[in-house]
Amino acid sequence: MGKPHPIMVGLTRRRQELHLSQEELGRLLHMTGAGLCRRETGGTVPSLVEADRQARALGLRLALVPLEKP
Repeated sequence: MGKPHPIMVGLTRRRQELHLSQEELGRLLHMTGAGLCRRETGGTVPSLVEADRQARALGLRLALVPLEKP
């Protein structure tokens, strides 16, 4: 199993802040709690469309921001 993508780390943190279980969010996304668990732990990597859908379900949106200069 791989390391979770940084986007998924942020989405997992938001889910937890909202006190939603994986099963509850999974229902909103039309997927199982086990499927969401695999995403959150790095077992699968969601497509950009899937990550955007998950972000919106959590009241977020994906955005591009400039990199900080060293």
